[in-house]
Amino acid sequence: MLVPMRKHDSLIDKDNLKMHLIANEKITLFFILLLATTIKLSVVMILNIEPGSDFASYMHMATTMLSTGHMDDGMGNVAYYSSGYPLFLVPFFALFGSTAEVAQFVNVALGVTSVLLVYLCSKYILPNWKWAAVSAFIWATYPPAVLYTEYVAKENLMVTLLLLQTLLLLRYPSSQNKTFLAVILGTVYGIGLLVGPAIILTGLLIGLVVTEFNVRKPILSNLSWNKVLACGFGCLIILSPWLAYTNSKLGKPILNTNGGFNLYLGNNANSTVHFIGIQDTPIGPEWHALREEKGEVESMLFLKNMAIDYILENPIKTLWLSVNKITYFWYPPIHEGRDGNQSKIENIVRSIWLFYYILVITAALLPFLFIRKLTRIHLILYATVLLYCLIHAAAYVIFRYRIPIMPFMCILAVSGISFVQTWWSSKKQSISK
Repeated sequence: MLVPMRKHDSLIDKDNLKMHLIANEKITLFFILLLATTIKLSVVMILNIEPGSDFASYMHMATTMLSTGHMDDGMGNVAYYSSGYPLFLVPFFALFGSTAEVAQFVNVALGVTSVLLVYLCSKYILPNWKWAAVSAFIWATYPPAVLYTEYVAKENLMVTLLLLQTLLLLRYPSSQNKTFLAVILGTVYGIGLLVGPAIILTGLLIGLVVTEFNVRKPILSNLSWNKVLACGFGCLIILSPWLAYTNSKLGKPILNTNGGFNLYLGNNANSTVHFIGIQDTPIGPEWHALREEKGEVESMLFLKNMAIDYILENPIKTLWLSVNKITYFWYPPIHEGRDGNQSKIENIVRSIWLFYYILVITAALLPFLFIRKLTRIHLILYATVLLYCLIHAAAYVIFRYRIPIMPFMCILAVSGISFVQTWWSSKKQSISK
């Protein structure tokens, strides 16, 4: 005898299905995070790259701040390099020792966190959690992101902060307490500025989201100035201690002093799209004497003024070089290592990197084929990438500078693939009918 299914039974079945899907999602996410942890730990355990150049400076800044209470980059500068990453390392050095290995294990934690944040951001833009898991997997295994776990590099922290900032932006419209969230946004943005001022233009995007800007309404009627003040307050809370420190040391409240330096390296008669040393610029022969005479702040200001003069005197040349810098920013990784003598393993890794890069960049452009389906979230992600990219047109390009916005490209790439998959499915259905 057949017993009719009751409404109560159908509700139970739906609840069981929902719980099953949630369990599958959590298990999948757990294994992706476990994979990311395993890969990054393996890199740290296998590789043994001594910190050099900028990475050695970050180590020195963190260790001197811990041991003396004053920050020094090893070359007599107080605020030439960004302070955020060394300051972040200080408590870990205090607990576990001031070694590169400690910094690397911190980078592992940051890297795994960034994979989680990619997943959470992806859920706002992709059809379901399975697609979000794909973007998280791609970022978890993206070769440069894995390799840079080994380096004492600020990009490890920049990635996590920029993703967190973006996640907050995505949550903002539906937030029940927007004033509080604006303060948190300002706080994260302030930390990001301390870690890497290259994110500075993303503040424009934060302003548009926080004010809930709408082009269809009069500008003064749709701006939430109280939210802007809340955001500014959060940023000021973070920046104030460092600005007070630099004011006491240098006589001016300065975020860092290398802005003018980098602007000059990118805008002088010898500038190219690549990084060139100060010794290769017109002022090279005089630089060390000038630095000793004027000090850290005034010498960098002098370079800034020289760069501005050059830009004003050569606007067309500067504009063309800036366009070339943006183009080179996205240049595929087909270059060789510094010594040009690569091992078979390095060749394999570089080939995988090239494959990943071409796949991600190509797929990240696919959403433009479905431009009418682009959402506000797509625009936030693309705007973050664009604003970050533009700041480098003013200076020079190093490939590692691209790392902080590659997780966004991974998300957009999966979004593009999902658009194509949906289009293809609908096309097959229409043909079958």
